[in-house]
Amino acid sequence: MAEIQPTAAMLARFEERTVEHIARVAANLELLASDPSCVEFRDELLERGRVHDASKFGAEERLSYIWLTESFYRSARQEPFDYPPAIQRMVKQGVRAHYAANRHHPEFHDDVDAMTDVDLAEMVCDWTAMAQELGEGGGSARSWAMRKIGRRFRFGTSKTEEVYRWIALLDRLNGVA
Repeated sequence: MAEIQPTAAMLARFEERTVEHIARVAANLELLASDPSCVEFRDELLERGRVHDASKFGAEERLSYIWLTESFYRSARQEPFDYPPAIQRMVKQGVRAHYAANRHHPEFHDDVDAMTDVDLAEMVCDWTAMAQELGEGGGSARSWAMRKIGRRFRFGTSKTEEVYRWIALLDRLNGVA
């Protein structure tokens, strides 16, 4: 399957981007853990920061995420990029495997309202890290939440309010207006 072997540049982009993303999420989780209102979740938040997205480096996801990272990289530069059919299927399978292995993704849960407070906090830290990486919304997850909640994810009222509480707290701790 030579056609699915990534180039050295693709591998380097995946490694750099993924390590940076994980570091951003961990930093956001550490901020939450440092807040007195999160004392009951402190250890679990810190642990989530230590293991966030580690599955992307595992055999089931790694190659998929190398190609997915390349797709995003090219898209950001408005360069044409199409996966060969075998790679497109592999990427979809890798993303499904990632969701199935990581509680912070709503897709992990049969019912999104079964997500715990810590699951939601990590999800918000993940969305915040993406906003920070992409320079969106001043680095706040608020725009991510507005695009996803009620459309892609149908949280109940109390879970939706909890997501926005986590966002408000993280925005305050990050100095986001």
